[in-house]
Amino acid sequence: MPPSWQVEFFERLVAASRAAEPALASAKSHPRKKIASFAHPQVRWIECAFDTNRITGNTQSQVLVIQCAVKRATEIDGQALQAELHDAGASGDVRIDDGLVLLQYRWGYGQGESFPLHDPRRVKELIDWTHAALRVVFRHLQRRQTLITPAASATDAAAAPDYALALEKYLEDLLVDGWDSLTWAASLQYHGRQVPCGDLGFIDILAQHRTTGDFVVIELKRDKSDDEVIGQLSRYMGWIAEHRAAPTGVGVRGIVVVHEVTPRLRSAALPLTMVDLYTYDVAVSLDRLDLPGRSHTDGPDAQTPD
Repeated sequence: MPPSWQVEFFERLVAASRAAEPALASAKSHPRKKIASFAHPQVRWIECAFDTNRITGNTQSQVLVIQCAVKRATEIDGQALQAELHDAGASGDVRIDDGLVLLQYRWGYGQGESFPLHDPRRVKELIDWTHAALRVVFRHLQRRQTLITPAASATDAAAAPDYALALEKYLEDLLVDGWDSLTWAASLQYHGRQVPCGDLGFIDILAQHRTTGDFVVIELKRDKSDDEVIGQLSRYMGWIAEHRAAPTGVGVRGIVVVHEVTPRLRSAALPLTMVDLYTYDVAVSLDRLDLPGRSHTDGPDAQTPD
């Protein structure tokens, strides 16, 4: 089966990025998710995807979207970054909210329309915009790094690491990075992360069932209460139903990902037939590597002779 036009475009974008300059050489294509990603030391993740307008919710406006989630919100000066993007001619649609940078380039209308890959001028135009936008963001981050120094207290340094909190902080990254290998995600087409829902907030992960076409809203419980996560999920499902699902005649399902299901959460989700609960578990395994010339009695588990 030939690749989709989205995959073909991102393969061209990745090739052009790697040939452009070292700052863009981290470009990587993800064919199954139909996106491209970039890496930067001050950023948690950067993704490029084709989608309908995420800022206005207009399902008829097709855009190329760049989403960038910085590690610390203080490394972004929203007003300054917007001015820098405008001066560089790479503004498009811009939304900056608590360390999440959303940039959009409008290229077409109508959900069934494909980007004109046969037109080299249009392809170059879109690739050039992507490069220009990322260069501005990267330069902005570099300048901010010299201005903002994180404060580290003695209490923080002495505190024992809370691995549960650390895992929840990066759970979204783990799920998205491992999307292609997740059994339960095999039937889901990945759409994006931190997808804005008007003024309601941001969906952790948005997907769509490959067979039914139903949208799937995925929320991670993190530090939210049981009632908060169910209420938030319901609001996001309602927004997606109104603005994205209804115009295309499909449904909406919801998933809550949590480390442990409490009786309260189970009871809250039970009457919601379109909501499923998923638990996660992470295990660490150490496998010893046999090295030439060593016996199994040479290691730390060797038996001490009597």
